[in-house]
Amino acid sequence: MIKTIRSEWTKLTSTKSFWWTTALVLFFSLGYAALTGSLATGDSFASLFLFAGSTVTGLYLLGFVIIMIQATMMFTTEFRFGYQTQTFLATPKRWVVAVAKWLLYLIIAVILTFITVLLCFYLAKALASDAASSTLQVWNDEQALRIMWQYPLAAALLVTFCSGIALLLRQTAGAVALVLMWHFAIENLLSFLPRVGEYVAKYGPFTNFYAFVTNYQTIDPGWSTTSGALYFGAWAVALFVLGIVVLEKKDA
Repeated sequence: MIKTIRSEWTKLTSTKSFWWTTALVLFFSLGYAALTGSLATGDSFASLFLFAGSTVTGLYLLGFVIIMIQATMMFTTEFRFGYQTQTFLATPKRWVVAVAKWLLYLIIAVILTFITVLLCFYLAKALASDAASSTLQVWNDEQALRIMWQYPLAAALLVTFCSGIALLLRQTAGAVALVLMWHFAIENLLSFLPRVGEYVAKYGPFTNFYAFVTNYQTIDPGWSTTSGALYFGAWAVALFVLGIVVLEKKDA
């Protein structure tokens, strides 16, 4: 497993797209944090407070999307260029390859997300007025502390979910289109359907994921936001396991 992870690390870091897409995560996340901080001038009551959740909005809206695309391409790129045969010849146990790819990018995504969160906090504080900056005490702010573990966990869940979709479809355009459509639109549109719409709104995986990340109550009053994370995690794990089963059975 360790040797497989090292080989996957070599392949990943030798790919230019990995570096520039990672740079985009930082660009969008820090760009929004900079905007948030610069608008916290303290000239009015509305601009007096600097909220931790506002500083990481760019990461939530755009950074996570790029992480989803990267996680998907960790698996589909080899099938696109036909490298999977050589990979499976070197490591005949295909599930080892799948787990190595998943674990490697999961660690990267969690670390990247945690660092980005901290950078967003401190960049916004640096650009805000002294009065507004003082309202966000990073290591004493309840919301900031929650985001520090909540967002990396959310990234890990997204990586697992997208890995499962990628293993099932094996095609970059189709897998990326599906996860992005599911992320942005599918559950929202299906929730308007008669009869079944209310169940989609309650039990859609991304609906519960949003509730966890935004810390809003889920539509089902019996579920907490933590329950939403567990529910989405169950979907993610189920898709990933199913993807490995399909990987083992299909031709390379």
